[in-house]
Amino acid sequence: MAATPPSSFHGAAAAAMCLLLFFLTSTVAASSPPVVSGAKTSSSSFNGSCIAAERDALLSFKAGVTSDTSRLLKSWRGEDCCKWYGVSCSSRTGHVLKLDLHNGFFQEDLLVNDDRRVVHWLRGQISSSLLALRHLKHLDLSGNILGGNMSIPEFIGSLKSLTYLDLSNVNFVGRVPPQLGNLTKLTYLDIHRHLFYARAFSSDVSWLASLHSLQHLDMGGVNLSAAVGWVHVVNKLPNLRALYLSNCRLSSSIPSLRHHNLTVLEALDLSRNPFNSPASPNWYWDVTSLKVLDIEKCELSGPFPDELGNLTMLEALDMGWNSIEGMIPATLKNLCRLQAVYLAENNIGGDVTDLIERLPNCSWNSLQELILFGTNITGTTLKSLLNLTALSTLFLHRNHLSGSVPVEIGTLKNLVGLHIGNNSFSGVISETHFSSLTNLKSIDFSQTYLQVKVDLDWKPPFDLDAAFLSSCHLDWFWTTFSNAWSLDLSYNQISGELPPSLDIMSVEQLFLQSNHLIGSIPQLPRSIELLDISKNSLSGHLPSNFGAPYLHVVVLFSNCITGIIPYSICQSPHLQILDLSNNLLTGGLPDCGKEELKQIWKFVLLLSNNSLSGGFPLLLKQCQNLVFLDLTQNKFSGKLPTWISEGMQRLVMLRLRSNNFSGDIPIEITWLFSLRILDLANNSFSGIMPRSLDSLKALTTTVVALNIIYNPFLELYEYRTSGSGHSYNDSLWLVTKGQMLGYRENVIYFMSIDMSCNKLAGQIPKEIGSLLGLVNLNLSSNMLSGNIPYKIGNLQALESLDLSNNQLSGEIPQGLTYLTSLSYLNLSYNNLSGRIPSGHQLDTLKTDDPASMYIGNSGLCGHPLPKACPRDNPTQEPTWWHEDNSSQLDFHLGLIVGFLAGLWIIFCGLLFKKTWRYAYFSLFDKVYDNVYVFCVVTWLQWFRKPSTN
Repeated sequence: MAATPPSSFHGAAAAAMCLLLFFLTSTVAASSPPVVSGAKTSSSSFNGSCIAAERDALLSFKAGVTSDTSRLLKSWRGEDCCKWYGVSCSSRTGHVLKLDLHNGFFQEDLLVNDDRRVVHWLRGQISSSLLALRHLKHLDLSGNILGGNMSIPEFIGSLKSLTYLDLSNVNFVGRVPPQLGNLTKLTYLDIHRHLFYARAFSSDVSWLASLHSLQHLDMGGVNLSAAVGWVHVVNKLPNLRALYLSNCRLSSSIPSLRHHNLTVLEALDLSRNPFNSPASPNWYWDVTSLKVLDIEKCELSGPFPDELGNLTMLEALDMGWNSIEGMIPATLKNLCRLQAVYLAENNIGGDVTDLIERLPNCSWNSLQELILFGTNITGTTLKSLLNLTALSTLFLHRNHLSGSVPVEIGTLKNLVGLHIGNNSFSGVISETHFSSLTNLKSIDFSQTYLQVKVDLDWKPPFDLDAAFLSSCHLDWFWTTFSNAWSLDLSYNQISGELPPSLDIMSVEQLFLQSNHLIGSIPQLPRSIELLDISKNSLSGHLPSNFGAPYLHVVVLFSNCITGIIPYSICQSPHLQILDLSNNLLTGGLPDCGKEELKQIWKFVLLLSNNSLSGGFPLLLKQCQNLVFLDLTQNKFSGKLPTWISEGMQRLVMLRLRSNNFSGDIPIEITWLFSLRILDLANNSFSGIMPRSLDSLKALTTTVVALNIIYNPFLELYEYRTSGSGHSYNDSLWLVTKGQMLGYRENVIYFMSIDMSCNKLAGQIPKEIGSLLGLVNLNLSSNMLSGNIPYKIGNLQALESLDLSNNQLSGEIPQGLTYLTSLSYLNLSYNNLSGRIPSGHQLDTLKTDDPASMYIGNSGLCGHPLPKACPRDNPTQEPTWWHEDNSSQLDFHLGLIVGFLAGLWIIFCGLLFKKTWRYAYFSLFDKVYDNVYVFCVVTWLQWFRKPSTN
């Protein structure tokens, strides 16, 4: 449900590329012998079937394919390999000339996460048996998993007859072999990588210079950050017509080429490279043959270059998502062939009428796509757009436009996408606006002051795929959007009941949040994947088909839904997010069978603020991939099970706040190695705190390992922001710093332990000092005793610390003064004593009433309390006094006492025993004599000169 057009070349750009590919195909065909798949003509070397050695080579290749889900190679049997799928042979010699097994459904395969779609890729490895195909000219294995996560095989460089090689989106990693430079006949080379794949790299692209015949080169996604002089290498390819180097980590370019050889280059894609430089000067402004130029997301700055006017052949221009400032240049008037202009997310500013008038008048009748969202343009009228009679896509959302939408916009009969949301437009959108828009597929009027008013029996002339109409004060009409796949009607004034059934709809994503809907939730369409009807006044029970087979996300929080959670929820094997918080649900969770839950791979369960009861749900024992669990403010009771770590191994958030749980906190809870948020507050837990807190590995580091932690809320935010500009207003609220705060999608960064308001006793475990990532620690309102662990001063990320209302004693550790992130502290109502530490961070906390942090501790003295300390002793407490060094103190004291005792025993013996004294001094004299004799003899041996006699 993207709010932007396809990322590369749009509309007219695609037409230009079709012409280019037709030219390339014609060129390849002209330079190759006639090819007829399966043809069998007699000759001295061709006996009516394919060459036996080549058939064997193909069968060896097939043997390396370990999975063929779509059965592409089913026909690879029998003697005549020229009749096999993907194989083409020469009609004259019978040699295999073409092997094409590309996956034409690559993009769809990437998104496969349910059983409705077939995965089309081949799996396995590319066999070196292909070397036997010495006459092979065309090899296309793109979109398959045949790389084995290894580098492109070097032997590919020995297929010297190749003119066409496509290994794009094959899972190759590692170095791109320079042996590809041996394929001097290549006219087409594509090894680009999708963003999801690990990268291949090439630190030296000098091998490209050997490919003089190359017309099409795509290395997008290959890491070329170390490839020095890449522009000069590319400049040695005089026949190059299409160059794609998107997302290659190129960080530098050159202003100009002294000897410019790229005289036939028509398509250039350098998008998503961190050039971080002014847009001008640059070498590509001199390539006057360009028809398509894509330099989006290149960190370009400065004004739009006047050199744009040099590109008089240009049909598609994409400079979106940069930091370019100012109005487009007047030299753009020279570009009479423009069909697509994509300048989104730059700081253009100025009036929209001025901008339209700067577009070349000679292209007004051919311009099809105008993408200007997020460009800070202003204006009170869109009438200048009426001159663009060929316009099919108009994206003006997220700007500062106002006024009414002219009725004449309905004359732009070619419009497919009309997005003007997130502006200050006002007035009414009526049926007249849509009168001639028969091709309309996508509209966005969200976040404006527009009112959409049409008759209830109005039959629109279009069939929408996506509609973003939030905050449009929309009158209700279901049939208008019955065929839309995505529908956003949130933040309107829609009232009344929903239809009893939505079966007539084919919608996959339905957003109805924040309206005034009442009544029951209708029977859901079978196609539904994402449903958000939160913040309404819906009542009654959940529908019997609540487990629609393709449901991924269900968000129904803040309604008045009653009854139990139906068993049908077990029949949604692809469910990722279920948010039923803030309703009136009762009972427990259904006991789903293990088989029904085994396919759930991402799961968020938010059930806070209901009246659910029973013990800790056994259902959760089967949710191995549960990530977020919130059972806050319900009536659950009993003990926590010891299987909690085994059953929910990937848990990141566990919130059981405000229930009736009791008993000890099981030590197994510290074996949840991914846990970041642990909230057990407001229950009846007793016993001591688990000592193995340092086993909570995710809390022992300040580094967020986003590559291994799934953030499901981010996915839902992308759904919500892609069209309407609204974000998912979820029900996640966390208690910290003495207040309730909403964290939304960034909850993944919050690290917290809250065990407040229980009956915990004993000391605070010293292992708490190992949890270096903690942001919030609340152990208040328990019966904890002993000293505050000195190592609590290690928690440099800590922002909120509440140990109030316990029985803690001893002095406040000096280390608290060095917690530079601390912004909330409460140590009140304990038995703490001694001087309150001062300086650094502590002096900046609660400046309006700092004494409240320490009130209720009769033994404390010093600022900010009015009670003065009896003497002016240093605030720095001795290092040997802390509980962690008590064992060392005992050892040192024992050592001193033992030494003194032994010394006195010897002294007293010599003092009172005459025989001991005689024996001691006699021994001393004897030892002295022996040492003296030894020294004299040794000196004579080493230093006396030998006799000369």
